[in-house]
Amino acid sequence: MTVRAAWLTNRGDLAGGQTRNDSRMTPLGTMTPAAELTTTPGVIPGGDPFALAATGPMTATLGVGRAVVQGTDIQGAYPVAVTAPETLTFADGDPANPRIDLVVLRVYDSAHDDSGRVLAAVEIIPGTPAAAPAPPPLPAASLPLYRVAVAAAVSAGTGGIDFPAATTDIRPYTVAAGGIAPQANAPGAYRAQYRDNGTGLQRFSGAEWVGYAAELVPWTKVSLAGGYKHNGNSNGNIAYRVIDLIGARFVQWRGGMNVTYRGGAPVRDGEFLTAVLPTVARPGTLRTVPVACSAANSNVLSLKADFRSNGRAALVAQSGATPPWVSLNGVMYVI
Repeated sequence: MTVRAAWLTNRGDLAGGQTRNDSRMTPLGTMTPAAELTTTPGVIPGGDPFALAATGPMTATLGVGRAVVQGTDIQGAYPVAVTAPETLTFADGDPANPRIDLVVLRVYDSAHDDSGRVLAAVEIIPGTPAAAPAPPPLPAASLPLYRVAVAAAVSAGTGGIDFPAATTDIRPYTVAAGGIAPQANAPGAYRAQYRDNGTGLQRFSGAEWVGYAAELVPWTKVSLAGGYKHNGNSNGNIAYRVIDLIGARFVQWRGGMNVTYRGGAPVRDGEFLTAVLPTVARPGTLRTVPVACSAANSNVLSLKADFRSNGRAALVAQSGATPPWVSLNGVMYVI
């Protein structure tokens, strides 16, 4: 058997009973709760569990992986493992209309259903052909993994399914209680639950997901153009980082730079970077911010800096303001 479920059969049952190997191969322990007596079903992350790979015009394999499949409240949750690739064969397309098939991990338990079976299996649940097809209903005690669009009249003789284009990955993920789910739409179950939405960390307040501070790009020292030098007034090197803060992306700056002027204006029209900022650090529109400056040779204590959507940055000084250094410490703007 390559699809195994722990806590499904007893030793001595016709189905063979749970073995020690079943127990080792299947996930045990307290997973993320869904309610008082239920577990959030899903794939257990690690590598690429249950990867779907095309093997022929109408066939594919489902790779190895581990998961938790929740039955009814009284059934509890079934730890399941697939230990060798499972072959999937899709039926030919309807002559007139497309359909959507569902690839699922399913548990049969005759103590709780009328299947007369006690096993775990990988199955294709065929959809109903229609001009605008919908996925089929999810059977009880099943975990959805993929949706596969089967075009009208498709078959091995007509070239088969274009699996990369036809497949939609819908694998849900679950982790141990207190763990961080690597899924943008992971459901919130309890206060202080965390998830990684792909760009940052979020915390569940008990009512909604709230962004959490995360560093997306670490502090990066920039290369300054001619006429500008790092560590102005001993403020440190000019550097930036990109962070996610409460669901929004910001760029932070730090450090100071010495500035050279010609004709009362900063050299190079104030553009102090030798290269444009990477896309991840560019604002969507112009960001104009104040920057502190020296009182020497200046009738003001701050200038302004423009951070542009093309990745360029420029220092702007008014008449009578030619301070020898400026500080970017504390400068931050939303992307």
